[in-house]
Amino acid sequence: MRSPRRTSLALLLAGVCLFACHPADDPESVRARTAHEIARDLMSPFCPGRTLAECSSPDAGAVREEIRESLRAGEQPAAIRARIQARFGDYVLGVPRERIGWVLPILALVAGAGALVFALRRAVQRPSASAAPVPPEIARELARELDDVEPD
Repeated sequence: MRSPRRTSLALLLAGVCLFACHPADDPESVRARTAHEIARDLMSPFCPGRTLAECSSPDAGAVREEIRESLRAGEQPAAIRARIQARFGDYVLGVPRERIGWVLPILALVAGAGALVFALRRAVQRPSASAAPVPPEIARELARELDDVEPD
């Protein structure tokens, strides 16, 4: 059986080797990652409700390739986003620009939660014991009728 100290030392040495031997990211992989991030952040004008990265349309594939080519040419990500936004409109941003665009969904969530709480409280609430009392003359008549019934 190995000692815990020897095992810890072996694990530490393996970690140092992995860190030291790991090559630095090459520029092409950095560009590919950046292109994917841009495509993931922009909404697709070809597939409603999907990002450019998720859209399977050939047109979206062409825009993704355009993003990769622009990065290879040295264009900055912000400039690429601005160019795509200028071509397809604010829709591709997928983020509301005005305050009302943020407030309305939050208000809808709060109102929905309040309605749910109200409905659940009413569903769980027990009936109150405030039933109207039976008038005395009706109570006497009922008692008389029950007394008149003969047991079988």
